[in-house]
Amino acid sequence: MLAIFRGARLISHLFTGIALVLLVTLDPTRRIAREPLTRWWNSRLLKILNIHLRVHGQPLAGAQMIVCNHISWVDIPVIAASELTRFVSKVEVASWPIAGWLSNAAGSFYIRRGAGGTKQLIQALAAHLRGGGSATVFPEGTTTDGDRMLKFQPRLFAAAIDSGCPVQPIALRYSRAANGENIAAFVGEQTLTNNLNRLLKEREMTVELTYCAPIQPQVGQDRTALAQAAHAAICAVVAPGSLPAQQDGEQRESLAA
Repeated sequence: MLAIFRGARLISHLFTGIALVLLVTLDPTRRIAREPLTRWWNSRLLKILNIHLRVHGQPLAGAQMIVCNHISWVDIPVIAASELTRFVSKVEVASWPIAGWLSNAAGSFYIRRGAGGTKQLIQALAAHLRGGGSATVFPEGTTTDGDRMLKFQPRLFAAAIDSGCPVQPIALRYSRAANGENIAAFVGEQTLTNNLNRLLKEREMTVELTYCAPIQPQVGQDRTALAQAAHAAICAVVAPGSLPAQQDGEQRESLAA
């Protein structure tokens, strides 16, 4: 019964989202700010799913590249409900019904395959950051169960270096069900419908969002080193065991300093 009630509210909320998509898309002035609408819509989505947000640390104001560990599709509404930001996603999402419409209206950036695709994306991200915007990237490139982290792909960190904007690492951790099941993780052979159905049946869930210390890139800095620093900061919160031995030692020294 709980899942049916929430499902009905979710469907109604999706129609609200589609109305907002039309509002932004058909706005002749192009002056409607996308980020506040995105934040409001995703905050309501978390309430419908009864996902409680616990925030640790101090958020960074102004232009920034947010990087985050990736566990679930829910990561996106969690970050969107917390920050006025735009997201980087795979280009296939742009053509999806509903999810793609919402993503396009929110001003998402897309990773396109083929020669020059990444270069164009980095240029677009850097321009957005230089203009005072915020962009969110999931550098692992795929989801995990949250107990470990994959290596961060360093390419998009070039946008932070080119724009001179700080990198804000954010660590996410989800609570588990009473039976210990990892409900939030969107991994393996799950479909979005299957994962969403599990979330609708769960009475409540908590997600901890930790703002790690921001990292200010230096002119000419190696993007790989910047990616490793952000990875180590998040690992120290969610999955210390994922840190390579050398990075783990460096991180411990940094925390002790």
